Amino acid sequence: MLRFILAALLLPSLALAQSWPERPVRIIVPFPPGGGTEAVARLVAAHYQEVFGQPFVVESRSGASGMLGTELVSRAAPDGYTLSMTASGPLSILPQMLQAGYDPIRSFEHVLLPSVTPLMMVVPTNRPPNTMQEFVAWAGTRRGQINYCSIGVASPSHLSGELFARAMNVEMTHIPHRGSGPALLDTMAGHCDVLFDSSSSSGPHIRGGRLKALGITTRGRHPSWPELPTIAEQGATGYATQTWSGLVAPAGTPAAIVQRLNAEGRRFATSPREQERIVTQGGVVVDFSPVQFREFLQAEITAWGEVIRAGNIRAE
Repeated sequence: MLRFILAALLLPSLALAQSWPERPVRIIVPFPPGGGTEAVARLVAAHYQEVFGQPFVVESRSGASGMLGTELVSRAAPDGYTLSMTASGPLSILPQMLQAGYDPIRSFEHVLLPSVTPLMMVVPTNRPPNTMQEFVAWAGTRRGQINYCSIGVASPSHLSGELFARAMNVEMTHIPHRGSGPALLDTMAGHCDVLFDSSSSSGPHIRGGRLKALGITTRGRHPSWPELPTIAEQGATGYATQTWSGLVAPAGTPAAIVQRLNAEGRRFATSPREQERIVTQGGVVVDFSPVQFREFLQAEITAWGEVIRAGNIRAE
């Protein structure tokens, strides 16, 4: 009898999932247009539109460093027609520092994490260090004079620098910027001594000889930068950070819809063409189920929380 009751309860959900989508689907990006998260959203949306035969419309709803748009989606109807391509900041960092109108774990179904992007430790070309160990030694002779720039307060760029300073006992002053572009420009101009920045945005400047890379934050070397040692292998044991963009849906979205989105998204991200694009741009392909994405997010929350508390970091 119980089996028949469960089947009766599941039938409406399965029927909805099989007919979904019957109208356009919105993918909210909680940042201004033109950023990396929007680029990922548009790639995924184009694939979904081709597969599911309905428009997947990418909309920018920026504000509060991504928290406003993310909250908007957490309060949307859980019917599969409102999704968000959000990022590490609004999900794993900022809710630990500011009052958020959502819970990163309980307020969402964690649909898809197509890739993660490591950060690079970069310095101006006119600075003497050519390796991480040389930087640590150089900084030791200039205590109180070293500054590290970031793309913003409480960003992975900021927290990666804080984690490095604590791991290697380096004294550095944090100088936040409003985004990767300004931080890169100031670093290339020599106004910053070091910057931890996404490999996708800093990579072209390294290859162009405008910056020097001293290390990468992945646990293992990246296939696009095999000559660049990790920060961990140079003495910061266990050091590993990354940034990422992931697709979420409001909690309660039918599991069958979540699974369809996850399966098609993973098929797209792991296709040879897309894998090559992700790796070439400095990313690392991820092939996670919704459960694995949620577990990854929980681990990110725990890891960043330790850095935030140890550094007494506060959002501005």
